[in-house]
Amino acid sequence: MKTLIRRIAAVATAALFCMNLYFELAPKYAIGPTWKFGFAAVFAGLLALAFFCGVTPGQKQKRMHDYVLILFWYYIWVLMNVLFFDSTFGRGFSLDLSFGAVNLVPLRTIHDYLAAYGYGNISLYLVVLNLAGNLVAFAPMGFFLPALFRWQRSIFFFTATLTLAITAVEVSQVYSGTGSCDVDDLILNLAGALVVYIFCRIPPLWRNVCRITPKKGD
Repeated sequence: MKTLIRRIAAVATAALFCMNLYFELAPKYAIGPTWKFGFAAVFAGLLALAFFCGVTPGQKQKRMHDYVLILFWYYIWVLMNVLFFDSTFGRGFSLDLSFGAVNLVPLRTIHDYLAAYGYGNISLYLVVLNLAGNLVAFAPMGFFLPALFRWQRSIFFFTATLTLAITAVEVSQVYSGTGSCDVDDLILNLAGALVVYIFCRIPPLWRNVCRITPKKGD
């Protein structure tokens, strides 16, 4: 019975991903943040059933790495879609390089959003979407990178990797016409990821994170 449940869950996971892919890429649909979180939660739940329903603790430990790896690639796909393709977030490639503004003054954009809200020029929803959204966007990296890659368990390498990756995204958004290059995005993206990373460093949690990709011989 448990084997049947795992197989049904595997088929349901694949079907959900195909449906998610269709709704994300079909021009006539706009998938907002709530729906994105909903799809991700159901995907993670079904995938967990497919991997772990009825298995022994030893088997569960062996399958955990593959489970987290699939979630990581799902997250990367969602993130790239939000950053470069999703019309809900104003994305879409353009050859007009003037589309992307450049801000190299730290905290200026954050101040401008808060000031605009204070004057009643923009809604609280837009402030939260842009500021909290940037905090959340790369936050899962604080778990995925140290869990999957042992060398990312050093805060130095973790911070350097994300700083380079986020900078590359910001520059790519300007040159692809899909957004702006803003140092405040880098600050918020990195801050969100570091908060999760530091939280994961709590000793009981950190042991479980490190077990996902153990050292050779462990």
